[in-house]
Amino acid sequence: MTILSGLLMIALVAISLFLVLIVLMQRGSANGGLGSAMGGGAAESALGADSGDVLSRMTTKVAIVFFVLVLGLNLLILSTHSKEAAAEQNALPEFAVPEGEEALSAEDQLTGLVTDAIAEKRAAEAEASTETEAAVADVTDAVEAEVEDASVIAEEALPVEGK
Repeated sequence: MTILSGLLMIALVAISLFLVLIVLMQRGSANGGLGSAMGGGAAESALGADSGDVLSRMTTKVAIVFFVLVLGLNLLILSTHSKEAAAEQNALPEFAVPEGEEALSAEDQLTGLVTDAIAEKRAAEAEASTETEAAVADVTDAVEAEVEDASVIAEEALPVEGK
């Protein structure tokens, strides 16, 4: 595909230059402008009296070829890029087998990964549970200490009737 797109690029440059030359050969409006400055009269003498019609028809045809070539090249490049992107997205990850171990089947590898994930989850849950129990114990101890302090303050502030 890259060779074809390269050839189409070269053809596009050649057609572009040819189109520019054809436009410059035409006589400008009211016998002025770039057409007469760049040899517009030379086209009439070389192609005859009806050169304006010939150059106009040739310009139209070359412009059509130019636009078709640009559109085709654009579609070719887009399809090449979309195929490359699809190939990259569908690529499967590769796993390296450690040396000295025999190759495991995909099912064994998956089982090992799931087992490791379950073990990590249980360890995290156990750690969270231990941290939660320690936090609850700390809060309970702090509340009990506050309650004792409050009861001591209350006993000192209010006289007890039975004594």
